[in-house]
Amino acid sequence: MSTLEHDLRNLSCAGFSLWVDERRRFVIVEHVQLPLGYDRHWIPVLIELPRSYPMVPPGVGGNRVYIPKGMRFLGSLLQDVHPACTPNFITPGWRDWAWLCYEKIDWNPLRDDLITFIELIRANLTNPTTF
Repeated sequence: MSTLEHDLRNLSCAGFSLWVDERRRFVIVEHVQLPLGYDRHWIPVLIELPRSYPMVPPGVGGNRVYIPKGMRFLGSLLQDVHPACTPNFITPGWRDWAWLCYEKIDWNPLRDDLITFIELIRANLTNPTTF
């Protein structure tokens, strides 16, 4: 079993419902609980998986992380969220996504996994910068 398959299985066992494309390029993690202050309690998160996972973390470089478009924290839009559509790429998952910008992630491929990554996203969504 590959590291990715192992991490997907662990994420599923942690109570998340998953959708994974057949090429293992994307995973949608359903029912990610948001911190208090958002206009919703739960969201899906779309993770573009790097080809070199786990050596390269998800969410940085050309691999993005997506959350539902238009989410609000204390009534305001999040600052580090951008429209998902580019001319050459349309996100899978049949939703209106926006990408969450990360320049760098503290990631240790020997320790961290997709559960760690979901928790990192939740931590970063706690008291975010808004406008």
